[in-house]
Amino acid sequence: MNSLLSFITGLLLFLNFPSDIPYASIQRSMEINDAKTIVHMGKDKLSLNVLGKESVYPIAQAEMILQGFFTKYPKGSFVFKFKGKESGEDNYTVGTYTSKGESFRSTFHFRTGKLESLSVTNE
Repeated sequence: MNSLLSFITGLLLFLNFPSDIPYASIQRSMEINDAKTIVHMGKDKLSLNVLGKESVYPIAQAEMILQGFFTKYPKGSFVFKFKGKESGEDNYTVGTYTSKGESFRSTFHFRTGKLESLSVTNE
């Protein structure tokens, strides 16, 4: 009986927590320049556009490209401009990353709870 109750409780908890956008993790990772955490929110490959250099990359390569951006523009501030739906299959969130007096529009696209694409462009 206890195992059945545990199973049902676990199932209900799983169903009540749809794939949300991890806003706090995104903001913290952008501010501390943690490219690894950002790209590992994604699938095996990530569509990445960093300052006009756009392609679909494996996670390891996407991490290197994003880290290169953070090396050039370190320890900036990040503010969300638009937060998409709290849950669902297809979600976007947009923010502004500011470093060295320059502002960059950062657009995160999540599909089924995983980061599908990231775009960092000049504002």
